[in-house]
Amino acid sequence: MAVAPGIRSQDTINAMVIHVNMNTFDSTSKRLRNLKRRIPGFPLEKMRLLRMTYHVQKNRRDLANSVLKEHDLVDATYLVLAVLYGCEKETASASELGQACHEKPANMTRLCNELELRGLIRRDSHPADRRAVMIALTPSGRQTIEPVLPKMWHTTLQAYDGFDSEELQQLDDMLSRQLNNLANISEV
Repeated sequence: MAVAPGIRSQDTINAMVIHVNMNTFDSTSKRLRNLKRRIPGFPLEKMRLLRMTYHVQKNRRDLANSVLKEHDLVDATYLVLAVLYGCEKETASASELGQACHEKPANMTRLCNELELRGLIRRDSHPADRRAVMIALTPSGRQTIEPVLPKMWHTTLQAYDGFDSEELQQLDDMLSRQLNNLANISEV
């Protein structure tokens, strides 16, 4: 498809973003190579992968927050709403929600306070255990999250553009192994 003069195609824009991001990562690679020269036994390849993972996640979070801004959400508040939307009856205990969102209790309380104040969630007592708190998506929370989900899926699809199903499965397998390794590390 031809693109009008002065207008960049999406492929050109994507290539420019990749170029800028790799140039940013090039400086990280240079610092890691310097460490390798200075520290015997420095695991350059693994540290490069670790830093690249950090850059991928940081870029993904920044992109997500730019999408979420128009809905007055950030990555953490979006995740609470999305997790609740995916739960049976759109309800979860506070501890289940904290685990699913990978948030510590204090931060989960802060996020839920904000979302409850905005009327997007509500807190109720657990029917079987009055000490436990159940968190539920409100109709307003549902109206907020439903139009956001496809926008977030779109950015996810773009992040994996060019990966075939075999590559995606390999990446899934490798990341699953890494998560398992991390879960089995005792304190250093």
